Amino acid sequence: MEHADNPYSIRPYRRADRQAVRDICAATCWLGEYRPDVIGDDWLWAEYWTRYFTDCRRDYLWVATDRRGRVVGYLTGTPDVSEFNRYLPRLLPGVIARIIRRRLISNPVSRRAIFSFVRSALRGEARLPAAVRRECPAAWHFNLLPEARRRRLGSTMLAMFTDRLRQAGAGGLHAQVISCNAASIASCRRLGMRLVDTSPMTAFAHAIPQPLELHTYVMAV
Repeated sequence: MEHADNPYSIRPYRRADRQAVRDICAATCWLGEYRPDVIGDDWLWAEYWTRYFTDCRRDYLWVATDRRGRVVGYLTGTPDVSEFNRYLPRLLPGVIARIIRRRLISNPVSRRAIFSFVRSALRGEARLPAAVRRECPAAWHFNLLPEARRRRLGSTMLAMFTDRLRQAGAGGLHAQVISCNAASIASCRRLGMRLVDTSPMTAFAHAIPQPLELHTYVMAV
């Protein structure tokens, strides 16, 4: 899909794009910037956020490319986030092997990140309200390199995602956004999404000093 007003295109994901998607996921990990002190380990971060989509849910994955064909962004999605959650335990053997092989617990930066993420998960801080799981189960996230931002690539990919959801008969979608992510919150509001839940989020307390909340927005499709 060509854009007349910029040198970028959007197309369906290909298997050869896998590493580029993972690299962008890590490079834009915190509010669109690279913050290794937040994520602890690039591979673990990308494994969590992209593995299910690149390996199992390619029908809801698009990439943005420049004129040279280089991937500069992506959108992943699923019509039912519970599928993603059921897949996550399959990642554990590889995650544990990575932690041991790279001695991540011996590194204070990665250790703090891992412990914060595990503590947050055990507390169920990102758990969806039952009504959201039932009525708006679809979910997505997208990331763009700085050079490809403010060119409507994200909104175009999101429109493609919601069109696919309508064709599949999906009811609604949700987004969970950290309270300090002003750009994403503004995007949710522009889309007409409705804030339905706010809860404490401590997953990033190891690197972000201010208290954070997780905001859950919903929208019918």
